Amino acid sequence: MIQFAGFLFFLVMAMIGFWCLTFLVGIVPYWLTFGVAERFDKINKDSDPDEVRSKLLSEQPDVEVLYRR
Repeated sequence: MIQFAGFLFFLVMAMIGFWCLTFLVGIVPYWLTFGVAERFDKINKDSDPDEVRSKLLSEQPDVEVLYRR
């Protein structure tokens, strides 16, 4: 039983280590480059928030709403 518990412990630790490495390699560099730059308005500072957001159907050009609740 102790050998099986050790094997389960090894598997859990291996999965946690793999997840941590994936997180550090994949997500943290994105935060350090694009996230920090966008936070201090180096990226997207000229974009208008109303242009970026999804418009309602009635706000879209060339669309006529026939039924509204």
